[in-house]
Amino acid sequence: MAKIISLTGDLGSGKSTVSSILCDRLKYDYIYTGEIQRRIAAKYNMTTTELNKYSETHPEIDREIDSTFKSLNDSENLIVDSRLAWFFIPASFKVFLKTNLFVSAERIAGDTKRKSESYESKEDAAYHIIARKTSENKRYGDLYGADCSNLNNFDMVVDTSFVEPERVAGIILEAYGRRTIPQKGTLSLVSPKNLYPTRSVGDSCHEECYKNILNNMKDNGYDPAYPVTVVTVDSFDYILDGHKRTSCALKNNIDLIPMIYKDLSTCKESVPKVAGQALFRDWENFHSFKYLIYPVI
Repeated sequence: MAKIISLTGDLGSGKSTVSSILCDRLKYDYIYTGEIQRRIAAKYNMTTTELNKYSETHPEIDREIDSTFKSLNDSENLIVDSRLAWFFIPASFKVFLKTNLFVSAERIAGDTKRKSESYESKEDAAYHIIARKTSENKRYGDLYGADCSNLNNFDMVVDTSFVEPERVAGIILEAYGRRTIPQKGTLSLVSPKNLYPTRSVGDSCHEECYKNILNNMKDNGYDPAYPVTVVTVDSFDYILDGHKRTSCALKNNIDLIPMIYKDLSTCKESVPKVAGQALFRDWENFHSFKYLIYPVI
């Protein structure tokens, strides 16, 4: 595997901050889409704004940007922050930073660099983010056959919603250090507060069962041997298997738990039939917390 970490992720997921920490710790160079765009803009004696406008009718600009990332395959000691870096640099250690939609909206609202992105409310912003992700995923799928919505395309997924960037970087570095060991599937670490149930709280377990499960959740839940199975529908993660582990994590304030993603096509239609607002409220009341945002079902 090349000595390159490629990062992509949700809006407001902290990609640039985490990239900076990784570069500092590894002494790697940092390459990101904005830098490539500035280089190409300078080549054509344009500002980046002018280049973006120009590229709307000149697809060769996108191809030039893409070819720049493709050329990095033979490089080493790089952190590459780009939406499609995982696709164009397949030998890289591919990381996706996942974030709660409401947290993304809050971070975007507080980012002075995003003044052009204004919304009526954080809820409005969150649902606009869903629409934007859907549109971008379709575009990249049509252009390159790249399925950005399938998180199993990555070596690692980390939920940054409630975890500090320093810890996120540490988790990535630990996994990156083991990258030469063959790994089956994607290592995904997510917050149990971002998982939505498809079973009632009556199916949860009693306190003695919590103790037994907790004993198996080594290293504060960071044990991929006991993953929760999840499916993503319209940017929301639903629990298919592992309600008891998720419940135990919530009861014991464990912030990240291992997860595996199931193919959406096998269960998309069934999830809304068993999930709903009443079920979510019961789950919240049982575990004494509140979701930041609810799926529209």
